[in-house]
Amino acid sequence: MLRVENLYKSFNHVKAVEGVSFEVSRGQVFGLLGPNGAGKSTTISVISTLLEPDSGDVFLEGKSILSNPEIIRKNLGVVPQDIALYPTLSGYENLSFWGSVYGLRGAELKKRIAEVSDVIGLNGRLKDRVDKYSGGMKRRINIGAALLHKPEILIMDEPTVGIDPQSRNHILDTVLELNRQGMTIIYTSHYMEEVEYLCNEICIMD
Repeated sequence: MLRVENLYKSFNHVKAVEGVSFEVSRGQVFGLLGPNGAGKSTTISVISTLLEPDSGDVFLEGKSILSNPEIIRKNLGVVPQDIALYPTLSGYENLSFWGSVYGLRGAELKKRIAEVSDVIGLNGRLKDRVDKYSGGMKRRINIGAALLHKPEILIMDEPTVGIDPQSRNHILDTVLELNRQGMTIIYTSHYMEEVEYLCNEICIMD
């Protein structure tokens, strides 16, 4: 489904990614495992078309996403490592905003927010402002925002960093349930026990 081919990316004199290649099959939970600074987030940013590599390419169903990024953007959900929410808005308002960015409107948007709220387990707290949420709750809303447009591929960049055990377990269970429903997931982590629990196949970066 997705093929990363010989990626290189440097920032000034720092070689962030050096010759990375892997393939992700449809329906997999694919793990990118490695310590902080190994280049996982840079690789994810290239796949997400946020960064251009110095060389190499990424292919979705055999077509280059670097020459035609739209083929992956409409089918991709990204849960970034840093929280990407508006703190003074409610959880519902954040989901509504991100849904509108994906082109959802009216009844369809409300339906998807309700469905996603069930998935992330925050139905009772959506009216609260995000700056009143715990770290784990913010992570869950972040995941919800990435799911609104029903992406074929979900990229999760260290989604359990710095959160409580209950939220962590909920996120791990959510990953498995989404995969059971047919979603392909790329999951980056430096926790070996997480990728062992979740992933069908892993790529180790160091």
